[in-house]
Amino acid sequence: MTALRVLDVPADRMEGAVVAALYFDDVRPLRGAAALLDWRLNGRLTDMLLEKEVSGQSGEHVLMDNNGKLAADWILFVGGGSWRDLDVVRYREVLRHLLTVCTNAGFSLISICLTATASMTQNVFEQELDRALADLPGKRPECLLSFDDDDPFAG
Repeated sequence: MTALRVLDVPADRMEGAVVAALYFDDVRPLRGAAALLDWRLNGRLTDMLLEKEVSGQSGEHVLMDNNGKLAADWILFVGGGSWRDLDVVRYREVLRHLLTVCTNAGFSLISICLTATASMTQNVFEQELDRALADLPGKRPECLLSFDDDDPFAG
């Protein structure tokens, strides 16, 4: 049994040991939860993007400590590859990577803020996160999940 709770809270107010958000290699400037968290961190991820230290490719991740402006102790930005090409299979892979990084770091309470796409509803995201949690070996972390509605290519 996995512990997944859905909340209606913005990423910067999500509590837990770590708050995670996805960023993509084809979305500039940053949007959604990644943009909010980056703003609260005084643009640290944006600086890394401008210096080409990171790009948002799938499998990439950046862990940062809280500067006192966030509810969670740590912030994890996870590269999602191309937003335009995000489908259920790739999304599941990105979520598994996110959860693996968090559990390997020893986090037992993980907050995740995601953006639903035109082709994947919040319900699909929730199901995929639940599946990814069930696939984790050993003790599963508790996850808090929230959604933003800042689809970078909507409208």
